Amino acid sequence: MLKRTAVYVRGKTRSRRGKTAFAALFAIVIAALFAPILTVTPAQAVTITDCPGGTYSGQGGGNCPNLRNKNLNNQRAMPNYVYRGDSRDPYGIFQNGMLPRGHNNDVVAHVQGDRAGNSQYISTSGTQSLAETFARSQGMRNLDSAVRMPGCTTGRMRFYSAIPFVGPLLLKSCIDDRVQAYTFVYVIDTKVGKNAMYIADQIRGNKALYNQYKSQDEWAYVGKIKREAIAGVRIYKMTARVERGGTLDLRTLTFSYDKFFANKYHQDVLTTMANYHPYDPVNDPFAQWNYYSDLHTPPVPPTDFNRDCISVNRCRGANQASSSGSGSSSTAVATLSVASLLLGKGKSKP
Repeated sequence: MLKRTAVYVRGKTRSRRGKTAFAALFAIVIAALFAPILTVTPAQAVTITDCPGGTYSGQGGGNCPNLRNKNLNNQRAMPNYVYRGDSRDPYGIFQNGMLPRGHNNDVVAHVQGDRAGNSQYISTSGTQSLAETFARSQGMRNLDSAVRMPGCTTGRMRFYSAIPFVGPLLLKSCIDDRVQAYTFVYVIDTKVGKNAMYIADQIRGNKALYNQYKSQDEWAYVGKIKREAIAGVRIYKMTARVERGGTLDLRTLTFSYDKFFANKYHQDVLTTMANYHPYDPVNDPFAQWNYYSDLHTPPVPPTDFNRDCISVNRCRGANQASSSGSGSSSTAVATLSVASLLLGKGKSKP
């Protein structure tokens, strides 16, 4: 009995050792397969580092902005097009481009509404639907102007009411008919107009401000948007019924896309892009912008994502002393963790 028991125990022991060795080998294989995933550092996962800031701002190439300023943060690359909702008609915009209200470089003041009316920045959005929202809001001015046309003023309505026969018909046209106006979303080609900054990336040092305004997806242009950068305009029709007294019945308001109209100045420059140099506010004395301009952007506190970041490497591989330094340690720890879990080392004892 004892001999039989001893043989049984030895067999059991060999079986356990075999299973343990197999599990260890399996763990190493799995860890090797998952190593590329596990070695992705937090800094590499961040998407705001496509384009360098600070000393290397304006040198990102590709879809990066061409703005040069030592106070710029690293930021994401520009989309192919950005959009601006505006109530101004295309004729003037296509002829002259777009200018800012003033020369104030304070980014925070701009974001908070430009109460002083002197911002250096021209707001656009990377999201067309957001630009349409602004276009609708701005278009109310054009509808109000349509209501104030001579045919529908309160005085004119009183005059109509006193005219026999024809008067009531004219009065009815003012009361019952709808007024119509147009508003616009301008489409800016970022290959031609690159002088913009992504606002959310510039204010991320102030968490409350960032959380409040990041949804606007704003690209703010510095100095001007040249007419050649405006690819065209999306035209929207707005209508509303006029109530007695010449006020708009907002319950009847409509807002609908009408058509797209291309800008010939943009089309012309596309044929000579090889020789075209995008506008740079540093070279424009009117813009009052240079490498040292104070943008008043909130400082970004150091974190694991940017503690060792410098503009030249765009934060890729931050917190890594070298390719064989802390990055390798992270890989080793991750691999060990996977192996431990597969071997049951990570389980708590009962």
